[in-house]
Amino acid sequence: MNPAFQPVRLEASAEDQTLTVGWADGHVSTYSYEGLRRACPCAECRGGHAGMAEPVDPIVFELPSLMTYEIEELRPAGHYALQITWGDGHSSGLFRWETLRGYG
Repeated sequence: MNPAFQPVRLEASAEDQTLTVGWADGHVSTYSYEGLRRACPCAECRGGHAGMAEPVDPIVFELPSLMTYEIEELRPAGHYALQITWGDGHSSGLFRWETLRGYG
């Protein structure tokens, strides 16, 4: 994996409804909670295993929020991904660091 895709800082803001990731190369990305839920890579959210290979349009991070979300936990999945546990208990989507970096 490209070392630039390694996160060095994670900050979830319930007030702003954003997740900010600071990357090893100094780049900072901010993702809306709404966009993260819409981009969830799990089979359930993607409509089955066939949908998991479909790319997500990064525009989902710019769309207005339809509701308020809660993040209960952010946890690394090995050295390659982020697991988000949402307030409704959903936690099966693993966001690969490279994929997140590609969104912004």
